[in-house]
Amino acid sequence: MRIGVDARAAVRVTDGIGRYALELLRAYSRRGDDHEYIVLKNTQTRFSFAFDPRFHEVTVPYDRFGIREQFRLPDLLRGQRLDLFHSLHSTLPLAYRGASVMTVHDILPLLMPWSFGGNGLRNAVASTYLTTLVRRSANRAAMVIVDSEHTRQDMLAHMTVDAGRIRRVYLGIDHLDSQAARRQPDIPESGGIKSPYLVTVTNFKPHKNTETVIQAFRLAKERVPGLALAVVGDDSRKFARELGQKDRLLSENIHMLGFVDDDRLGGLLASAEAFVFPSLYEGFGFPILEAMVQGAPVISSAVASLPELGGDAVLYVDPHNPASVADAIVRICCDPTLHNDLRERGRQQAGKFQWQGTALQTLGVYEESVRRHRGDRS
Repeated sequence: MRIGVDARAAVRVTDGIGRYALELLRAYSRRGDDHEYIVLKNTQTRFSFAFDPRFHEVTVPYDRFGIREQFRLPDLLRGQRLDLFHSLHSTLPLAYRGASVMTVHDILPLLMPWSFGGNGLRNAVASTYLTTLVRRSANRAAMVIVDSEHTRQDMLAHMTVDAGRIRRVYLGIDHLDSQAARRQPDIPESGGIKSPYLVTVTNFKPHKNTETVIQAFRLAKERVPGLALAVVGDDSRKFARELGQKDRLLSENIHMLGFVDDDRLGGLLASAEAFVFPSLYEGFGFPILEAMVQGAPVISSAVASLPELGGDAVLYVDPHNPASVADAIVRICCDPTLHNDLRERGRQQAGKFQWQGTALQTLGVYEESVRRHRGDRS
């Protein structure tokens, strides 16, 4: 097959969709099949998908969710003579009539429209446009891939998609090498963070619940002497400024690290007392799996997809109650047996998520989609 893959949402490999795009296509390359892959990328993409001669990159100047993509992208796709088109994010160019697959990671725009797009009228317009586009795209696609059972149930509850066209395909985490993290120099110390410390990863959107992490840390450090908190995320310094507390946060041993690359994050997680993630909604919780691979005990909310991923290897808390999160932090810091048990169970749990399995199941969805598309046209 000649397969088009829309990876325009993949700008940096550490982004969720960036990771998905890179590792899925890399897994395809390792299979050595006879398919050709036409990969659409945007002008800001910072890595290559040209793994071997079967992979061809096409840079597309149309933004995701923009009006231009709806009018111009269908012509570009028709010019590529595709057997199948796969969008790695939750929308399609609606005028495209070829066989198509769409991955839906979550339906956050439908459930929490206030969490993106600005405030007031801008938020309302962006929310209405995007939710309409997601709904119509899901009905247009021959098949829809979701990366958790929770997202599948969300779609069935809040959208009109036929259940027979939805397939759950878990993502992988085996791209990370825990041994490499342990070989890193003492990264936490070089960053000015001394043990014992916690790590959280966030994009500072409301559903990430970052303020609860900070409140819980303040409660926990009263009972754990010298405890520090490392906050990883692009907008962490901006978040600190908005709180008007940058100096106070540092005095409280809260370190806003901003963006960190995979190696440094691996080093931080490998030496952390715990990874704290009381998110209010996740379509697929990459961060808790990343922490498990590196041996960090995980504290997580039991909402959305997180229990699917965490299984019995996570200490679950009430994300609306900072005291509940603080109690879990203290338990892990003060109980070496619990700490070590969670480390080992976490590594075993993370081992269940393999990219080759993701690739094999996704290719199966492609074949099913082509058959369905041909049947619909006959």
